Amino acid sequence: MEIEYNPLMTSDPKHIKPWLNPQEQVEHLKSKGVRFNLISENEAIEYLSKNSNYFRLRSYRTGFPKVDAGPRKGEYANLDFKMLIDLSIVDMLLRYEMLPMTLDIEHFAKVRLLQRIETEGEDGYEIVASFLKEDEQSFTRIKRELEQCRKSPYIKGIVDKYPNYDFPVWAFLELLTFGSFVYFHQHCATQFNDKEMRKRFYALQSVRSIRNACAHNNCILNELASGKPMHYPQKTVSNAISKINSIGKEQRTSKLKNDRMQEIATTLHTHSIVVSPGVKANRAAHLHTFAARMNKHINYYEGNYQVSSAFDFISKLINAWYPQNR
Repeated sequence: MEIEYNPLMTSDPKHIKPWLNPQEQVEHLKSKGVRFNLISENEAIEYLSKNSNYFRLRSYRTGFPKVDAGPRKGEYANLDFKMLIDLSIVDMLLRYEMLPMTLDIEHFAKVRLLQRIETEGEDGYEIVASFLKEDEQSFTRIKRELEQCRKSPYIKGIVDKYPNYDFPVWAFLELLTFGSFVYFHQHCATQFNDKEMRKRFYALQSVRSIRNACAHNNCILNELASGKPMHYPQKTVSNAISKINSIGKEQRTSKLKNDRMQEIATTLHTHSIVVSPGVKANRAAHLHTFAARMNKHINYYEGNYQVSSAFDFISKLINAWYPQNR
């Protein structure tokens, strides 16, 4: 199919790919060596029509080996369409685990911060005022967020109660987005000269990042290769992983060189140390159910080290930090 030139296009037409219907999508996958042994072509067409986005589903092909030589050179060596479906399901379930964990972390981080502010003898107002005065750009952004709160039936009353932005900290925390809360947490750490709080800032940044990915339904398990991460792994997290006997130095180093695995590990670890015992026990039950489903078809990924090793790493983190009650 030839793409006609459109003067409004900002991309080179040769980089623009044609729209394919589900039948054409299956044919395209077949031309790349994808097989339909574990699921029929008709079932795949129906799945693409009703259950998933082709662009998202095919993104999980990363890491599956290709044929090096011969008539099938460049095609996938042993990739079945059902494997892509399985990965997309596991990814969805992972998001369903990570998102509530980030909500737990936000809640308990706020509880801890209020306790810390109380121990400093703060009146609850000055710490908010100093944060809003810190720099004009931050105040403008926060003010914009607070004005948006007026449109919410859930928190409008809190904003209206303090028309001059003279919020007490216990009310202020109810209004902040997670991102703004993280920076307020950092402000408090600086005010109190608390090194441990400053360290938690970076962990909370990672938690915030994966929370946003989950909330926006972004794929997580479609890019698991080790490389040069955007951020160095948290020492606290790396040290905690080093104490897990089943995870060697090579596996730890390799997995923490992937931003997504790094954020998963940081979220699991942060959750395990900040939430209440009851919340942790409840989440442990969910995580072990997830791990069992994640590994249900582990034989699919015998030739895909990126996926199989990632599943192994996540399973070991869950077993170590969320042990099942015997």
